[in-house]
Order: sequence, then structure tokens, then C-alpha cells
Amino acid sequence: MSLRDRFLQLFNQLDRKGKEELLSHLEENQYFTCPSSSQFHGAKEEGNLEHSLNVTEVMLKLAPHIAPELPQESIIISGLFHDLGKASYFGKPNYIPNFLKSGELSKSKPYETNKDRLPIPHQIVSVHILSKYINLTEEETYAILYHNGLYTSDGYVIKGNETPLLMLLHFSDMWASRVIERAVE
Repeated sequence: MSLRDRFLQLFNQLDRKGKEELLSHLEENQYFTCPSSSQFHGAKEEGNLEHSLNVTEVMLKLAPHIAPELPQESIIISGLFHDLGKASYFGKPNYIPNFLKSGELSKSKPYETNKDRLPIPHQIVSVHILSKYINLTEEETYAILYHNGLYTSDGYVIKGNETPLLMLLHFSDMWASRVIERAVE
């Protein structure tokens, strides 16, 4: 099954007003083709889609065992869209090809951060874009904003304020990027 088909299988389970408009936005703003990083996990075309699917699938496998109270819809939304901000924002991609002075694409770091895009953290961009199309719950918003845990300068905010969805998303994001995706690269 293609990455796009896997995405649509999950996306079609959502019952949120505005989801069709969100899907149009995803089509128009490189969600289905953008990389997930400049040189690490998912530094390839469709890398962010593959990563988001991996995260969502890990979350769906773990949730019945450790957080059965979480709504499946919240799991799918936070998993699929935690890195939505890595796609185009205001018509500017987050990552652009990293060409060397020789004109060749760098093999060790195939992408670089787009310097023409303001440095708004991708998780804030994710919530901003999603909120234009679908209503997010407080916990979904919080999980997406802080899914990088203590790996960001504002990660201290979550200390003592962890929620099940946030912890599930953070762990699944780490597992996908550090285990699943590292094993295949």
C-alpha cells in the first residue's frame, strides 16, 4: 500500500468539520512530498509523510495498552499532523535542496532550512495551519506544541504537566525517528 493510501485510510476515519478543506491544503502545500529533516530521519521526498504515518501507527499500537482512554481521533490527528509545519507555510517550503558549490546535491545533507522562511517553530506552524481548518481539542493542541519534549528550549513547560496524549506522541515520535526510520536508512 502506498504512503498516500495509508494516509487516506487513517485520514478518512476523522469526523471533523473542515477536513476536506484541510486535505486540499495538504495537497497544495507539499505535505505529501516534503522531507522530514535536512539530513537525519526522513531526509528524502515523502519523508515527512512516511514519518508521520510511522508515528501514528506506533501510537495506535501502544494506546490500547497504556492509554485506552484516549480517543482514536486525537491519536490520528496528533500523529499525522505533529510535523505539518515542515510542509510549505505562506508558500515557502521548510526544507529546500542543499546544492553544493559544485552544483551537485549534497549526499550527507540533502536539504537545508529555507532561509526565506521566518524561523517559526514547526510545531507552532502545525497548530496554526490545523486550526484554520479543523477544531483541535486542548489536549491535541498541547501534544502537538510540545511533542519534542525536553528537546526544545521551551520544553521545561511540560515538566509536571505531562498528559497521556503528549507522552504517547513524544515517545512514538522518538521511536519512529530513532528506531524505525534509522533502521531503514
